Amino acid sequence: MIPARRGMALPLALLALVVIAALVAGGFAAALLEQRLGRNVLYAVQAEGAAQAGAVGVIGGWDDHDLGVLAPGASAALAPVQLPGRTVYSATVSRLNGELFLVRVEGIRNDAAGEMLARRELGLFVRTADTAVPGSPPVRPLANRSWVAP
Repeated sequence: MIPARRGMALPLALLALVVIAALVAGGFAAALLEQRLGRNVLYAVQAEGAAQAGAVGVIGGWDDHDLGVLAPGASAALAPVQLPGRTVYSATVSRLNGELFLVRVEGIRNDAAGEMLARRELGLFVRTADTAVPGSPPVRPLANRSWVAP
C-alpha cells in the first residue's frame, strides 16, 4: 500500500504547482490591466487639463486676439499652443450672434513620437455685455461663461 501512495504524491504536487502558477499568472494579468487602465486615465485627465487650460487662455487673451470684433456667424481658429507634459490645445471661437460666442477647445496628450494618446474637447458659451459709459466708446467685456463638455 505504501508504493501506491507514493505514486499519487507526484501528480498531486504537479497539480498543485499548476494551480499556483495559474493563480500567479492571473494576478499578473490583472495587475497589468490595472496599470494600463490607470495610465489611460492619466492621459485622459492630462488632455482634459489641456482643454481647460486652453479655455482659460482664450478667455484671458480675448482682447489680444481681437475676438470681440468677429462678425456674427464668423469663426477664428487660434494657433495650437504646446503645454508642458506633451499636451497641446487648439481653440476655435465662433460668434453666434451679437453677444454670444462659442469657444471650442481641443486638448490632446501625445506620446514621445507625437502620436495621440488621449483627446478631450470642451465648449464654452461666452456672452458679452454692453457697459458703455456716456461719452466713451462702448466696451464689451465678458459677462457670463458656461461650460459644455461632451
